[in-house]
Amino acid sequence: MNSIFFGFTGFNPPAHAIPQGYIWLYRITPHHYSFATLAALVFSRCDNEPVYDESLGQFVGGGSEIGCKVVTNTPVSISHTTVKQYVEHMFEAKHSEIWMNFGIVIAFIVFFRFLALLSLRYINHQKR
Repeated sequence: MNSIFFGFTGFNPPAHAIPQGYIWLYRITPHHYSFATLAALVFSRCDNEPVYDESLGQFVGGGSEIGCKVVTNTPVSISHTTVKQYVEHMFEAKHSEIWMNFGIVIAFIVFFRFLALLSLRYINHQKR
């Protein structure tokens, strides 16, 4: 079960490359929400996002955070992008969804603890 959940975390394969028939498995995977929260905290924070200037052929402006940096040596299909845009597109780890993902992780913890409580209460393997 853990290897299935780990396979559908959204890292490998990336979230946008998961087939439509398996997207439900991606959504119910608890690891996905903690991965998205951590990736968004580190790589999707950019308060002053740079803008690509066509006439200069480069990005102008931008902050000093990791998310504001320009991704270099990308394939032709992903040219002219920042780290924030790349992470949000490939892994669906959006900085605006950090608290929602955190709440979902807490809800998963409460749900699994409740299942453990029910199993301790009603499953008894003692013979009398």
